[in-house]
This record gives sequence, structure tokens and C-alpha cells, in this order.
Amino acid sequence: MTRPDDPRTAAARMFAEAGAFGELLAGIEWAATPLGPPESWPGPLVDTLRLMLTSEHGMALYWGAEFATLYNLGSSPIVGAKHPWALGRPYKDVFPEVWVHPVSSHFHYVTDTRKPLLIPDEPLIMERHGFPEQCYFDSAFQPVLLDDGTVGGVLQIITETTGRVLGERRLRLLSETGARTAGLPTPGEVARVVAEVLGSYPEEIPFLGLYLASEPGMLRQAASAGLRPAPEAVSLGAADGSEVAARLAQVVAEGAPATLPAAALTGGNTAGQHAAAPRLPVEQALALPLDCAGQVEGVLVVGVNPCFPPAGAYRDFLEVLAAAVAGALTAALAHDEQRRRAEALAELDRAKTTFFANVSHEFRTPLTLLLGPLQQALADEDRPERREQLELAERGALRLLKQVNTLLDVARAEAGQMRPALEPVDLAGATAELAGVFRSAFEAAGLTLEVDCPPLPKPVSLDREMWEKIILNLLSNALKFTFTGGARVQVAAAGDRARLTVTDTGTGIPADELPRLFERFHRVRGARSRSHEGSGLGLVLVKDLVEAHGGTVGVDSRLGQGTTVTMDLPFAAAHRPRPDPPAVGAGSLEETPREGGGGRPGRAAAYVDEALGWLAADPVPAAATPRHAPHAPRPTMPPTAPARTKPTAPTGPACWSSTTTPTCAPTSPSSCSPTTTCCSPPTAGPPWRWPWRSRWSWCSAT
Repeated sequence: MTRPDDPRTAAARMFAEAGAFGELLAGIEWAATPLGPPESWPGPLVDTLRLMLTSEHGMALYWGAEFATLYNLGSSPIVGAKHPWALGRPYKDVFPEVWVHPVSSHFHYVTDTRKPLLIPDEPLIMERHGFPEQCYFDSAFQPVLLDDGTVGGVLQIITETTGRVLGERRLRLLSETGARTAGLPTPGEVARVVAEVLGSYPEEIPFLGLYLASEPGMLRQAASAGLRPAPEAVSLGAADGSEVAARLAQVVAEGAPATLPAAALTGGNTAGQHAAAPRLPVEQALALPLDCAGQVEGVLVVGVNPCFPPAGAYRDFLEVLAAAVAGALTAALAHDEQRRRAEALAELDRAKTTFFANVSHEFRTPLTLLLGPLQQALADEDRPERREQLELAERGALRLLKQVNTLLDVARAEAGQMRPALEPVDLAGATAELAGVFRSAFEAAGLTLEVDCPPLPKPVSLDREMWEKIILNLLSNALKFTFTGGARVQVAAAGDRARLTVTDTGTGIPADELPRLFERFHRVRGARSRSHEGSGLGLVLVKDLVEAHGGTVGVDSRLGQGTTVTMDLPFAAAHRPRPDPPAVGAGSLEETPREGGGGRPGRAAAYVDEALGWLAADPVPAAATPRHAPHAPRPTMPPTAPARTKPTAPTGPACWSSTTTPTCAPTSPSSCSPTTTCCSPPTAGPPWRWPWRSRWSWCSAT
């Protein structure tokens, strides 16, 4: 093939056209290199070199059997400090550390097969600036053919990707560390996960040890990767401590990083786990403080990869990593502290519940024994003044017994011992019957009580005694906080559930108090009510009892307009089996003595008696309401109510009216009007202790 340029002058013209870099090439003594003088260079070499010199992209040409090195200005940063010394020299002399593996195999593949080769992000450990560096390159190798068809050299188009590869890998490490340590509950868990994550990136972290403060002046190795087992703890104040302890103490005291020999941590085995470990052992470690809210709570010790510059981007990355670990540790310490505080509060709460349960049991027995003689004395007493005193004592004892039983119920619910004896019940009828007990109290207060309880399509599984407590508590609250208008009790079907709604036109509840209504012992401060007495357990007990039935309860209230309590209960399942009786000692509600000694009627009487006792007092804000003295005069009864007499027991079933006219007519329960309560004569006890007695009802024998 005939070339238009004279080979003896083509190289000189090429150097002249390449500017400053061409002048540099022209000044090299090429005759002393494997390439020989430029006048002897073959045409394909000159043409390829001209192409390289006119390109801004990094390119290199390796020519001849020894692969003499030529490159353009774009590749000079890759050569580093060996530029321009490397021009014309064999590649194995320029970068002997990568020649045997893997570069020589790349060159020989291209020359032997005459095929191109593409290698992305190839890792190479090269000494470009006097120390080994971890480098990454995108390389495309292409054979350069001579005029006779043989391969004269290898053209490499090269792009360094070290910054991108290292940046992506370090960002991935930091992201994984943050993601896997998020939400960990204890510092020990954080240390374990950090060691797992960092141990999977040996190119960045050849080894690590994470030390946490176990007690003042002591650090313990909580986790490690690539290190020998450490002692149980490292004393930071020991005078004869090891070099590791001294450096750790320095880091904790100064709050700044410090270096230490890697051999002090690895026991002489400084190989590490990075790619160049066999020929480049780790010689240095960096101890980084873990600053948690202004206090050093630990030290992260990492091996320094000798293939990265000890300062600059690598050091910045290690400090950012330590900050990420410190952040996770801070969150875990806060979580751990919160958990310990919650456990302490829970233990205190359990102790308080146990105390109240024990005290309630201790109170209930003497109260029960006290009520018997007291009620007998009341039955036998004819003197009005003495009777007033006995009735005052009886009301106080019944109220205290009611509070004791409420405490016991709440304690059982807290202990998981609330076991309802469920049975299919006509919810509408049971609710209407219980609501009627409070009618006389509402009428005496000048309020209305509307009961809207139409029949439901299905029965509801209820524990009758628990349901009674729910209704009595809700109506008692409605009367206590309502001064005009009244209350409404409504039962209706709501999908697959039965819904009970108790609405009043009372004082209402501030919006900021609603979330705390079901907290034990919580009472709304400053609320206007008929009495400031109360334990703050009524709604708590209602919620526990409703949830024991598998239901839900909610409260909606507007200050000055009233309150609505809504409960949803599931309908009874078909063929539901009756529950087994509670085990002995399980704390069943059946073991609680009834107020008034008369079963549910006695409990209802206690609630109504307490409510009626509020009516004589002028309501004032709770903060200013004075308490009655223990021996204060009893509130005056309505003028239409005659004094209670001691009649003899009737001989058959009877109805007792809640009106002001004393009647006691033998009849059948089916003939009773809605304003009366039907019952049968007791087998023992005075007539006015019969079921469903209240302060405003009485009986006379027929």
C-alpha cells in the first residue's frame, strides 16, 4: 500500500499539529525506546497516534511485542506522577503491579484473537502517585492492524470511574446501615447489625470493633468483624492499661478521632479482608467517637484500607459513617430508656392495681359485716332522729361498698380476669328495665328521662350483672352533670351489631379532655356537677365491661351542650354454648357481695340513693364545692314523702309504686304499671329492705 505522506516526515508533522503535548512528544528520545526513531514508525502507528492526539477522550496505544506505552493528554491524569516518564516505555515497566494480572491477559487476548474487548468498572490497584490506589476503569480494547494484516498494537479507550464506584458503594453502605438500624430497641442490637452491615463491605472496612459504654469509665466490645475476641471490658482509667485502652480513653475524653496500630487490635494478623490484603496488609486503624446527644456513648474502631488515601474523601466517609452509627445508637438509647421507663411505670401500675385490689378486699369484708347489724338496727329503730343518723351511716357504707366493688372490678379487668357469663338476652327489655330504676331520681331533679328501646331482631350475648353496672354508671353520670333538659336512652340495630346510645343535655366535656376520659382516676377539672365526689373509675369500668363483651364504646361531647356515649355490641351467635363457670379463685364478679344485700336490686338502690343525695345541694364548680361534714344534717326529703313506717310483710306477690301514695296491693307481676317495680316478698329481713327500695319509695302491708 502506498502512503501519501513520507514516513520520515509524517511523525514530525503529527507532533507539530498536536500543540503543547505534541512538543512534549517531539522532545522525547524515541530511539532509546522499543519504538525506535519516529522516522521508522509504520503508517498505522502514526495514523492511530494522530487520532489519539486530536481526541479529548482518554486514549492509550500499546505498540509492539513489549507493548510500549503511548497516550494522549486526556489519559495523562490516569498515569499520574509517572507522566511523562511512562511515554515509550513497556507497560510492564510502567505498572508492574497490574501487568501480570490482569492487564497482560487483556492485551494477549486482543492480539491473539484480533477481537475487541470491553471491560466495565475494572478494579485495579495501581501505584500512580507513590502509593497503592484502588482504581476503577471502563476500558475498550481494539487491535491495530499493520499493512500486512498482522496486529501491531492495542488501542485502549479508557475512562476512570473510581469516584463514581466508590461514591455509590459508600452511599449504599450508609443507606443500608441507616435502614437496618432504624427502630432497633437496644444499643446491643444496633452494634450487632452495624457489624453485620460493615462486615459485608471489606473494601471499605477491612475490620471493625464497636465499643459501648457499659458503666462509667468502662467500655465493652459489643460487636466486631475481622477482629480477635476482646476482653469483657476495657477500663479507661487503668494506669497500666493497654495501648488500645489508652487510645479509646483519649477518644472518649476528647471526643475526637485517633489513630492506633492495627496490630494492637488484630493480634499481629493485619491481613484484613480487602482485595489487596495478601500484599497490602492493614497497618492503621481509626477510632471514631460515637457522640450521642453531646455525650460519647461508644467508640467505632475501623481498619483503614491502605488502598485509599488516609485523608480526604475516605476519611470524610468514615466520619459520616460514625455519625450514622451514633444516630442509630442515640435512637436506641432513647428507645431503651423509654422502654425502661414504661416498664417501671407498668410495674408501678401493677403494684398500684394489686394494692387497690388488696385494700378493696380488706375493706369489703368489714363493710359487709358492718351493713348487716346497721340495717337491722335501722329496721328496729322507731325514733326519727336516731333513724336519720342510722340512714346516714347506711348510705355512707353503701357508697363505700360500691366504690370498693368498682375498684375490684377494675383490678380484675387490669389483671385479665374479667370473665363475663354470657347468655342471649333481650337487650331492649333489659335496658328499659334498668333505665326505669333512675326515673324517680330524674323526676325529682326536674329532668326528663326518655327510654326508646324497641325490640331488636336478635338477642345480644350479655352478662346481666355487668350490663347492669354499665347502665347504672352511665345514667348516674348523666344525672350528675345535667341541670336542665334530661337524658335519652336508645337501643337500635346498627348492621350486625346492637347499638346503645345514652345522650344528655348536661354541661359537656372540653375537647382536650376527651382523649383521657377512659384513664383510671382521671376526672375533668372544674366541671360543674351536682357533686364533686367520685373516683374517676366509672367510665373506666364501663369501657372494660363493654370490651369484655367484645364491644366498643365511644364518647362525643360538646362543652355546654351535652354528651353522647355510644356502645356497639355483637348480636348473639346461633347455638352459642353457655360458658363454663369461672375457676375457683379466678375473681369472678359473682364473688363480689351485692350492695344492700339484695342482689341487683340492692346495687340499683345504692346508685339511686347516691344520685338522690346530690339533689339537695346547690351545684357549684367542682373546685369550689365544699364537702359535707361527716355529721352534717341529711338533705331534706320532698315535702310530699311521708315518713317511712315499719309494715309487716305481705303474704303474696305485690307491686310497689314509685309515686307519693303508699300502696302495696297483692297482684300479679303482669298487672304492674310502667311506673312500678314488681317483686315478691323476701323470706327474711324488714320490708323496706326488699328489692328495688329507694329513698323515695316505700311499702305498707295489705
